[in-house]
Order: sequence, then structure tokens, then C-alpha cells
Amino acid sequence: MSERKFLTLVTLLILASLLATACATPTPQVVKETVVVTKEVPVEVTKMVTKVVTKEVEKVVTKEVEKPRIEVRLSGWTASPEEENLLRASLYEFSLQNPDIIVKYEPITADYWPKIKTMVASGTEPDIYYMDIFQFPFFAQQEVLLPLDDFMSKSGVKKEDFIESLINAFTYNGKVYGIPKDFNTLALFYNKKMFDEAGLDYPTDDWTWDDLKAAAKALSKPEENIYGFGVPPDAGRFPIFVFQNGGRIMTEDFSDTMLDSPEAIEAAEFYTSFRKEGIGAIPSDVGVDWQGTGFGQGSLAMVLEGGWLVPYLKNQFPDVEFDAVTPPAGPKGEGNLVFTVAYVISKNCKNPEAAWKVIEYLTGLENQTKVLHSGFALPTRKALLDDPYLKENTVAAAIFRGAEFATPFMWGLYGSDVNEEMRKALERIYLEDVSPEEAMKDAAKKLREIFKGG
Repeated sequence: MSERKFLTLVTLLILASLLATACATPTPQVVKETVVVTKEVPVEVTKMVTKVVTKEVEKVVTKEVEKPRIEVRLSGWTASPEEENLLRASLYEFSLQNPDIIVKYEPITADYWPKIKTMVASGTEPDIYYMDIFQFPFFAQQEVLLPLDDFMSKSGVKKEDFIESLINAFTYNGKVYGIPKDFNTLALFYNKKMFDEAGLDYPTDDWTWDDLKAAAKALSKPEENIYGFGVPPDAGRFPIFVFQNGGRIMTEDFSDTMLDSPEAIEAAEFYTSFRKEGIGAIPSDVGVDWQGTGFGQGSLAMVLEGGWLVPYLKNQFPDVEFDAVTPPAGPKGEGNLVFTVAYVISKNCKNPEAAWKVIEYLTGLENQTKVLHSGFALPTRKALLDDPYLKENTVAAAIFRGAEFATPFMWGLYGSDVNEEMRKALERIYLEDVSPEEAMKDAAKKLREIFKGG
């Protein structure tokens, strides 16, 4: 064999070896490094060309190098085994797509907020954790959360991708601190059999306060302990009537309450009039602790509840035929409450880019579609409003639509006090025969004393 052919053969063998190494499929966690050591070898070719310098392979060394994996801690509460299993399945899918990130899920089974606040105070909080809208103002003011705007911009995630009332609920001083993972609003649930027996048409999204009142009157049988509408002294139900009457619970900056405004007082008069007229009831009137139970046992024909009522009815009262629509509109239009939870990133997170990848996946369109079809929660992306699932599941659709005109269930840093005084005011109207005007004004006065005292 001539020297030229020999050199050509050697060169081809080297290239084949290198291509084989380059085309080999790497394992997810192990990186193979190939080190080629060469030396220059002078080769005489012809008389015309005195010397050609080529390279001859002396040795090829392949070694396996462990690639470090990034660990991200995630915590949340467990609402149900089904919901936890859904999250774990999503995290598994994420791990397949991102083998370099390990998500360590650390659910907190009890006393979630005291434990999270203790961890934040000691600097031991997880990288990602659930944030309820009701608690968000406190954490935002403490500046313990990481703004997400830059991550959103780099990933092409826009605020407009999400339902406006939800993403705005976790926006503080113009910055986004949480991506909403799911939500609930209030819907008007009704017992179809009771409506049929009364010869009434079913409620629609176009109902008004007058329609609600008329139906409650036709459905009520006080002598049989059956009432048309549930009106509990609940701060998670009453406020929507204030909104529908053009009022607010708090000022826009949450510095003062508006419970003593004419709009709030008129809403209280309407809300409590159902019980006063014997066409509505509070849970204790029908011997239960929660109106959802009263609805299931047939004591209440209509109630305002969220999606949590559906699995309860299916498990406890499987024979009840029900459906739901958006709450009736008031004199000033529609109004609702939105209950939502977001994923947030701790300001102490050591690998925020990895943490963001987790949130981006969990709140992405693909995963949120799976969440919707599971039936356990409603996704937060606007694109899913037209998903076929909502056309087939009217209750979920009503709850989803409710977010379009909803106010976040959050009253600022004094939210718990506001809820407590609202509840007490309604109870005084019901149980002490205090007028709605007096009860609301007294509640506002007490709240201002609390605000003043800090």
C-alpha cells in the first residue's frame, strides 16, 4: 500500500471514530468526554514536496463525568388525595422533560400558614410554595418574594395569557410575584327536582336579584323546613351582593373600609331579607353547619358555592340532580368573588431559573389542560375558556365564566379582621334583630379602630 493511501485510510478511520463518538446517545445524567491526544508526524512523500505534516492518533481516552443536578423544593397544602396525586403526576412529567432538575415535593399537611411564616422568618422556606390571595398582601409587604417579570419576559409568558382578575391579584407595586395555578368563583347551584316540582324554569346567567327573590319565594315551604335560598352569615358569600350593587368592601388601597357605604348597607338589607321573609335560611335553621349539606339534603333549593361543592355532593348525596349558573346580577350589574392560589418563588431561592422552569411548566397550557380535564381544579389560562370540557361540564363552565367580573377575596393586611366583623354584623342582623344599617356602621367603626391601632 502506498504512503498516500495509508494516510488517507488513517484519516478516514479517525473521522469515523470521532463521528461515532459524536453521534452516540448520551444518558440523561452522565456526560461522556472524549479526549484525543495527537502528535505531529513528518512524512516524506515525493521529491517535489519535501515534507507533509500530518497528525497521528496516539490514544483516545473516554471518561464519564457526573453532571450536577439542581434541586428545587416545592411546598403546598394537600386539599385532597386526588389533587396531590395530580400534582405528583405533573412533576413526574416535568422531570422527564427536565432531567437536570430535581423537584423535591414537601407537602405541609396541617397549620400551613404558621409553618410557612416560621420558615420564612428563619430563612428555611422552600424555593416554591403555594400562596393564597388572602395571605399575599402580608408576604408582598415583607418583601420575601421574588418578582417574576424578568423570567416571564425571557420565556415569552405574558400577563395577558391569564385571566385578568387572577394575575392582577398577585401583582404588587406593578410587579408580578405569583402565577395563579387554579381558582374558584361562586356559582348559583340549584336543585333541578325542586324546580321541576314547583313548575319553575331553571335559572340562567341572565337572572337578576328580582328573579332570585321570586324563585326563592316559590320554592320555599317553611312549614316543612324547606327554603328557597341559603344566606349564611359568611364573609365569603355576602360581598358579591355589595359588588352587584356598585359598592366595595374596602377602598382601592385597602386603607379604609366601605362597609358603611349606602351600597353596602343596601346589599345587606337585600341579602338578609330572604331570611326575614321566610324564603331563605342560614345553616343552623336547617340543622347543619354548612349550607352545602343543607343543599344536599334538600332543605335549601339554591346556594352560592364554588366547585368544592361538586365532589362533596357526588360523594355524600349522589342522587341529587343539580346544575349551576353565574350569580344573578344586581342593580349595578354582575359581581363575584374569586378564590385563587399561586406559585411564588422565595427571595432566598438559590436557583431561581430552575424554580421558574417548574412554575412555567405547571402553569403552562399543556399541563393546565390536563388539570382542567381531571375535574379537580379550574385552570387560569384564558385560552382554555373555549375548551370542549367546559361545554360538556356546565357547572365548571359557570365557575370559569364567573372570573370575568370577579373581585379577589382579599381585603389587604387586615383581611381576617374584615371577615370577622362582616360575619358578626350579619349575625347581629339575624340573631339580635339589629338593622342592617346599624350593623354595618358598627362593623366599620370597629374596623377603623383596628386600623388605627395597627
